Amino acid sequence: MTDPQEHLDEIRLAITQLHLAAHIDADDARGTVATSLEKRFSGISERGELRDSARRSLLLYRGGMGSFQDVGSAVMFEAVERVHRALSRAARRWP
Repeated sequence: MTDPQEHLDEIRLAITQLHLAAHIDADDARGTVATSLEKRFSGISERGELRDSARRSLLLYRGGMGSFQDVGSAVMFEAVERVHRALSRAARRWP
C-alpha cells in the first residue's frame, strides 16, 4: 500500500468499525475518540499530513484517559486493533 488514499480509506473504515463497537458496547469515551479521529483524517490529502496525523493518533495507545489499553469486549478489541494497524501502516515512511 503506497497510495495515501488507500491508507486514508483503511483508516476511515477502521474508524467506522470503532464507532460501531462503541455503539454496541455503549462506550461513550471511545465513541468520542472515534469522532475525533474522523475529524482529524477528514481533510488530509498529502502523505506528510497523513503520516503526522497517524503518528499523533497513535499516542492514544500509550495510556491515560481515552486510551485503548483496556478494552471491554471482543468487538471492541477487534475494532481497536484494526484502528491501530491502520494508523501504524500510515505512520511509517513509504515511497
